[in-house]
Amino acid sequence: MKLAICEDNPSHYEIIHTILQKYPPGAFEITHFASGDEFLRTVAENGCPYSIVLTDIDLGSDNVNGISLAEKINYISPDTQIIFISQYLQYATAVYETEHAYFIHKQQMEKYLPLALRTACQKLEKLHTRYLYFSGNSRNYQVLCSDILYLERNLRQTTIYTRTGTYTTKERLTALTERMKPDFCLCHNSFAVNLHAVRTYSHKGIILSDNTEIPVSRSYYQQFKDAFAFMMLAGHREVQ
Repeated sequence: MKLAICEDNPSHYEIIHTILQKYPPGAFEITHFASGDEFLRTVAENGCPYSIVLTDIDLGSDNVNGISLAEKINYISPDTQIIFISQYLQYATAVYETEHAYFIHKQQMEKYLPLALRTACQKLEKLHTRYLYFSGNSRNYQVLCSDILYLERNLRQTTIYTRTGTYTTKERLTALTERMKPDFCLCHNSFAVNLHAVRTYSHKGIILSDNTEIPVSRSYYQQFKDAFAFMMLAGHREVQ
C-alpha cells in the first residue's frame, strides 16, 4: 500500500519511519516529502497514488500547511485517507474543515499512530464494493463477495467458486479480481483467492477454510503475502 509522509522535520520523520518499520515487510511503500509544495508538485504531474497520507500541519511554509494540503487531497483523491500529526493542539479543531481519518499529537505517536493506521485501513476497506456483478450463460448475477472462496481461469472461462455453488463467466480473472480488491488477490496466473478464506499458506500453496488447496506461483507469492499483510493490518479479518 502506498503511503506518503509530509514532514519537514528530519527527526520527526525518522520517528514516524521507525514506527512504520515495525509492520510486516511490504505493508507500506513509503514516500517522504519534506514540504507541502514538493508533494503538490508531484501529484500535479502524476496524480495522487497514495492510499494514506501522514502530514504535519506546520510544514514550515506560509504557502502550504497540512490543512490546505488535505483540502487539495480531498478534492483530487477523495478516497485517500489523511492522518494529521502535529505538536500543536490548537490545530485539533481546524482539521475538521477537511475529511480525515485521525489527528495525533506528536508526543503520542508511538501509542496512537498504529490506531490511526488501523482506522485508515478500515475506512479504505469500506470503500470497496461488497458485491460482485458479472454475466454468464446469458444471465446477470450479483454475488456477495464474502461468499466467494476463489476463482479459477481455464482457457477462456472463469469459474467462481462460492460456499453454495459455482458460476461461470467469460470475464477475465484479472478484471474480476481487480473489482474485489483488497479482499481478493491473484496467487497464480489461473487462480485468485478470497484473503478472508485463507486458513494457512506457504510457498507450496494455500489452504482455504473449506480445506481446498490452491496453488501459489513463485511470481505471485510476494504479492499475495503483501495483500494478506494489509488485510491483517486493517484488523478486518472475517471468520470464515
